[in-house]
Amino acid sequence: MKIVVVMKNWLGDLLFQMPALDLIKQKYPEAAITCIAPERCREILEAHPAVSAFLAFDEKGSHRSWLSRMRFIRELRRLGPWEEGYVFHRSRSRAAMLFFADVKKRIGYGKGRKLFLTTPVTEPAGKLHQLDYFMAFMKGTGFGIPAEPKSQFYFKPEDEAKARAALSENGLASGSKYICFHLGANWEPKRWPPEHFAALADKVAERWKLPVVVTGSAQDRPLFELFSKGVKKAKVIDLVGKTGLRVSAAIYQKAACLVTGDSGPMHIASGVGAKVVAIFGPTDPKLTGPRGTGESLVLQYVPTGYSVPFFGEELPADGWLCKISPDEVMDAVERLIGK
Repeated sequence: MKIVVVMKNWLGDLLFQMPALDLIKQKYPEAAITCIAPERCREILEAHPAVSAFLAFDEKGSHRSWLSRMRFIRELRRLGPWEEGYVFHRSRSRAAMLFFADVKKRIGYGKGRKLFLTTPVTEPAGKLHQLDYFMAFMKGTGFGIPAEPKSQFYFKPEDEAKARAALSENGLASGSKYICFHLGANWEPKRWPPEHFAALADKVAERWKLPVVVTGSAQDRPLFELFSKGVKKAKVIDLVGKTGLRVSAAIYQKAACLVTGDSGPMHIASGVGAKVVAIFGPTDPKLTGPRGTGESLVLQYVPTGYSVPFFGEELPADGWLCKISPDEVMDAVERLIGK
């Protein structure tokens, strides 16, 4: 049996769909499941034990033209026959993709897409956390869902080996204790100030003498430079731009905890069972907060006159997250990891 699943595009959304993939595999243990998503999602999905194959689809890049999309549909049809297709993405064109690829049973939220679906699911009326939104989809399709669904992030043994090597190269032997910071986020108002992270690093050094392992993409390098200038006492291990997502996941799993804003690594760490202190500003943790297997504490600040989730353009003049102090975050870290 061949099943195709059209995933949403972004890291957090992707991780909130992991429990749905688990349910499909549990129902059809012998099925070959192929996931369709942008190339940046490949490394995550290829590590998922339910996923047999990955097909890259990027409507804003390599598949922007109608000609390239038709080629993709022809290739998808060639790889069939497909017994079932699940459209997690709220896209009419993606539902049409499965229709033209001759997928026999096509399942998705029906609003605006019923023409292309054989099994339209009624969308929830109220706002739900994104994980619950996908669980509502699965329930509407006839699946039994867990009482407390959790998102899980997967990595491979070679990722764990790379994580150990990266830490060892920076003087941390196997079993050494450390805390992780992730400075970046995909929107500036979601980032806790680098100077606050620096003050927190020194507090961690004073309290526990723990080194601070900083992760991030190459684009986070300017944030790391600002952070480094403010650190006075802490030992800092710079892994910014030096590890992939799965290797970072293995590093988070062994950390005392991760401190981060609302970011992809927040969900990754939660998904591998790590403890997470999550700092929220213009986004709503009730909708996109950590829902993995790890314990988490969420801190949030909403300026007077604003509400979340915030979709406007006029931001607070003095920044959004600067009002959450290093002392407040240190208190959260202490509550989470204790002595």
